[in-house]
Amino acid sequence: MTRLSPAHACLAHITHSVDGMPVVLRTGAAPPTWLADLSPLRRWLVRGGEAAAWLAARDLPIPEQLFRAHDLGADAFLVRTGRAEFFLHDGPGGALRAKLGEIPDGLVAGMRIVVRDDLEVALGGAGADRLMREFCALDLAEVENQFLFTRVAGTTAWLRVEGEGGRRCYRIGCDPSYGEYLFETLLEGVHECAGDITGYADFYDSRGIAHDAS
Repeated sequence: MTRLSPAHACLAHITHSVDGMPVVLRTGAAPPTWLADLSPLRRWLVRGGEAAAWLAARDLPIPEQLFRAHDLGADAFLVRTGRAEFFLHDGPGGALRAKLGEIPDGLVAGMRIVVRDDLEVALGGAGADRLMREFCALDLAEVENQFLFTRVAGTTAWLRVEGEGGRRCYRIGCDPSYGEYLFETLLEGVHECAGDITGYADFYDSRGIAHDAS
């Protein structure tokens, strides 16, 4: 079954797919400021009184601190976003999905699992900090490895800030209905910084993380 990125209409030269979603794989360039579409990755929101027990039964850690990303390796992470609510994000190898096993969608056994078909992008490079100062009202200067709900370019979004100093990467996700607008807006800013799109494989190759591109 083909899945489409919320940014699909903004992308060109799509010749490969990842987990059933057509994607820009490699661009053959290294722009100074870049934007990568990571929408093929899998995400879930698990909430309800039995959510923590369901995760623990699958040997996953139960974070105590709110909005602190707990890395699970290979770009997978887990965040407690409420007293009984958790955001799960798989990496490109699908290790978290394999560990979770069959994932029910909807209300089941005292909890609800929601599949998040978000637009997800990574924004990085020389102009990323400046662009985020323009697009996000929050002061992100001291934020590290934190997961936030905020507004980016006027769109309600989740945001994870990775790295520090001049090597920061901003992971941004939003509801797919706003995805095309957010991608176009961010890409305009990237172009103003003499940057461009980078590929899904380019992003993970630069981090030394295996990916499932085909």
